[in-house]
Amino acid sequence: MEEKMMSVHPIVTIPRHHDVSFHANGRIDLSAHVTGVLDLHPGDVINIAESDSLPIEYYLYVWRRAADLIGRHSGTCRPAKGKGRYLRAFCKRLTDHMLRLCPGYTRLNFRVGSPTFIDHLGITLPLITLPLHHLSSISNQSHLSNTHHSHKTS
Repeated sequence: MEEKMMSVHPIVTIPRHHDVSFHANGRIDLSAHVTGVLDLHPGDVINIAESDSLPIEYYLYVWRRAADLIGRHSGTCRPAKGKGRYLRAFCKRLTDHMLRLCPGYTRLNFRVGSPTFIDHLGITLPLITLPLHHLSSISNQSHLSNTHHSHKTS
């Protein structure tokens, strides 16, 4: 291998981390960016809406505000860290649904797009799933490839 001396610099100097994480145990982590854009507060309940058309798009939104609720609800936001704006929710049905997008994974991380207003939902944040679909197709291809090779006769 030939060594080259060249000057390189990063394109993005401050990497942006994921905005929403879904964990197999039902935990949903929400970044300060998400909580700020959706004006989320402890006690608010989140949900995900999905489009009816292909490709399916997923939108994070506030299902109910804490002031309008009585009792316990899945997807209720709680503080995740001391004074930060990070919030955490638990909803096993929601995380299981999202994890089905990439079978075999125990956590999926998403970035969100620009806020979008959708009738009857209000302000939503689209989950950016393009890399997820790419990852899923790579995973499926390598699985098929491995299966094919394992059945190969000499």
